[in-house]
Amino acid sequence: MSEAPLRVGLLGRGTVGGAFAGLLEGRADEIVRLSGRRPEISGVLTRSQGSFEEILAGSDVIVEVMGGLDPARDHVVAALKAGVPVITANKQLVSRCGPELWEAAQEGGSQLRFEAAVAAVVPVVRVLTESLAGADIERVHGIVNGTTNFILSEMAASGAGYAEALAEAQRLGFAEADPSDDVGGGDAAAKMAILAQLAFDGWVDIDDVVFE
Repeated sequence: MSEAPLRVGLLGRGTVGGAFAGLLEGRADEIVRLSGRRPEISGVLTRSQGSFEEILAGSDVIVEVMGGLDPARDHVVAALKAGVPVITANKQLVSRCGPELWEAAQEGGSQLRFEAAVAAVVPVVRVLTESLAGADIERVHGIVNGTTNFILSEMAASGAGYAEALAEAQRLGFAEADPSDDVGGGDAAAKMAILAQLAFDGWVDIDDVVFE
């Protein structure tokens, strides 16, 4: 086992970032067993904490869970160009800035991983890019937003109204405090833009996706 830890720079520590940090610590022994290196959070960047430049300089990998485009876009591009691999769960970033991110990764000889941006724990990105790389895919369809899936299932099963089901989804952590992206269709549109890019080998911007 290598004595050098795997230094993880964490950009964002909201609901997702906090959960990630807890899981990383809780599963560190298993990661050591699989990789030979113990992961540790080397720095955290939030609106009121941390310096991106210092975190980048002291990290072997960057995990971006800030959401949105500003400042996530600039940070991810800078990290990739510097040769530091990035893992992101930011579907808006990938669906709007994909070509710029791929170019930055190529320039820096780094990797961008974004499995977490689509379909949660279902490894659909890897399936499309690796397992089905030589397949002729004609259609991609599915339930891609967990919040609306929960709300509709709860309404159907219990007879609850929309507002009540949404409040329960928020209480359980399935929905954000501001659920507009989820219930308005923007989240699903971003995910489908990413899946379409991977499945049909062409750039699809989120603005090309019709949703309501």
